[in-house]
Amino acid sequence: MSITRLSSKGQLVLPKPVRDALGLEPGDELLVEIESDTIRIVPHRKRRLQEVLKRLPGHRPREKYRNAGDLLAVEREEARRRWRQ
Repeated sequence: MSITRLSSKGQLVLPKPVRDALGLEPGDELLVEIESDTIRIVPHRKRRLQEVLKRLPGHRPREKYRNAGDLLAVEREEARRRWRQ
């Protein structure tokens, strides 16, 4: 357990051991929730497109997509190809 102090501006510094344990870096987002009389701070990790695709059943990405638009273009082309058969 670590102790930290709230600044006059309402800022809170997470102790280094806490940041290191959670792999937090400057600019990372944190979710702040209130549960009864407790503050809960949880890392908000944005999932990369490749991580989301791995979870889709039956989807095996053949290439790395730069963004969702690239993925949609490939999927549309595949659907057109299947429709023609």
